[in-house]
Amino acid sequence: MRRVRVPVAPLGSGVLELDRETSRYVTRVLRLMVGATFVAFDPEARTEALCEVVSIGKDQARVVASELSPATSVAQRAVTLIQCVGKGDKLDAVVRDATELGATEVLAATSARSVATKAGTSQLARLRRIAVEAARQCGRGDVPRVEAARPLEVVLSEVDAAVRVALLPEGEARYVDLVAGAASLALLVGPEGGFEDDELASMRAHGFRGATLGPFVLRTETVAAAALGTAMALGDWGIKPR
Repeated sequence: MRRVRVPVAPLGSGVLELDRETSRYVTRVLRLMVGATFVAFDPEARTEALCEVVSIGKDQARVVASELSPATSVAQRAVTLIQCVGKGDKLDAVVRDATELGATEVLAATSARSVATKAGTSQLARLRRIAVEAARQCGRGDVPRVEAARPLEVVLSEVDAAVRVALLPEGEARYVDLVAGAASLALLVGPEGGFEDDELASMRAHGFRGATLGPFVLRTETVAAAALGTAMALGDWGIKPR
């Protein structure tokens, strides 16, 4: 039976007093009682420990954590997902899927056909919480670096990956042929309306090759999941099994 996992940061060994939010999650959502155990993980430090609940107060729970150990399941290869901002809350789904499928960076970008959204620290904090929750659910011991949206040209100029692929309906190559065996990978996904000609030129100038996932035009929030899932299925990078 798989143990319950709870994000705890910062995580240390010995007696820990959980913060109010984590205490409420442990005692009211999970309904753990004194003597129950769970795996605590610190996604930033990539560490984990077995914890036992030793006391429960009105708004705070106290646990005893074992010696820290490296997180069991973490992303093994660097993969950067550049997602151009789309309508509504599509980034929420993209960050969730990317975390579950082993991305190590999720970089939002604004392009000519991106839809303007309200950006700010609250949105970024929400996206990072989504990544942590997705890691908890899928058994991952780390989370991707998630950054606020910046201009596409700025993001492209900072990418460092052995293989760089732009997912395009009219891409000249098959996606699977480009990513097999890649030591590190960068994926670029456009907004609903696609890219302008000058953006395509910039993309290629920065070393990105156009590739297609198949004969159908996918929604922008579907492309990332399809591309990351395909790369994981190929076995070239992904989550280290327990």
